[in-house]
Amino acid sequence: MTDIRKPLVVLVASILQFGLSSCSDTSPIHVPLSVRGNIQLPHETVATVPLFDLLTVDERRALLYVPHTTNSALEIVDTKRQKFVASIPGLAGVRGVALTPDPNVVFVSLSGGGAVAAVDTNAMKILGTISVNGSPDAIAYDPVDDAVLATSSGAKELTIIDRTSRKVTGTVKLPGAPELLTVDPQAGVAYVAINDKDEVAAINIASRQLTELRGCDIKAPTGIALDDQGHLFVADRGLVSVIDVLIDKCLGSVDIGNGVDQIAVSLHTHHLYTANGGSRNLSVIDIRTFKPLGEVGTGPGGDGVAVDPTTDLVYVMVGRAGLVSVYHDP
Repeated sequence: MTDIRKPLVVLVASILQFGLSSCSDTSPIHVPLSVRGNIQLPHETVATVPLFDLLTVDERRALLYVPHTTNSALEIVDTKRQKFVASIPGLAGVRGVALTPDPNVVFVSLSGGGAVAAVDTNAMKILGTISVNGSPDAIAYDPVDDAVLATSSGAKELTIIDRTSRKVTGTVKLPGAPELLTVDPQAGVAYVAINDKDEVAAINIASRQLTELRGCDIKAPTGIALDDQGHLFVADRGLVSVIDVLIDKCLGSVDIGNGVDQIAVSLHTHHLYTANGGSRNLSVIDIRTFKPLGEVGTGPGGDGVAVDPTTDLVYVMVGRAGLVSVYHDP
């Protein structure tokens, strides 16, 4: 395997060195993203330190969904106006959001209530809840099987929910404690980062069959994302590893910041964005060449990220400040 790692600090240093040695060149240093401002979210109602979780963009309605865990609320941002517009309360320990074919209905994971809730974000009301084992965290929609998928770290399992009946149709035991997940929308396969086993679990939703991917030497994986070429990006302690899921082969790894949680792929820009909360920055990587393009500072708690492929706007959750930072690529 060819090692494709290239530290971002080295990249920045080389750019600076080039600029110093070429005084006649007035071209500015390349920055991967441009700052577009911040969106303030509602302040805490109970907690002292705010806690937010996984960001989700729905470009169909031009909305950004922000789980406000400590307020037990789903915050809604208008991405056209770049403004907070509404809050849906009563969602204990809300963690993640799964979009569905109905642009008005989303499913959210509720770690505080051991449930998944169906929410009408147009009518601004909770349609009902579905009990699941453990404390659900990551959640996604599988269009092949028309199912909502949720992982629970305590129960170490994946729960499968029929979208229309809103009933649990099955569970799949996982080999360890899950972190985030992503779904192949063409194959009906869910990929789950198994944090304590240093691996990725691949689950065929229709057959409930599980296989374990070990193509890369990953350590405590967290964020995970899939492109349209069968390349699975898995973030762990300071690295993003790239796995060809068809043959379970490691294509290499790229250095990023530490403390990464959520990552996101844009098929429009062909870029991967990793929110590195520990390093207080966001890394940008070209998913065609697997080369780092640079990083931008995000501030403390910048560990949630989502991208809108229709506008190339990137949203980063800066939890400690209770706001969402907005960037444009480039």
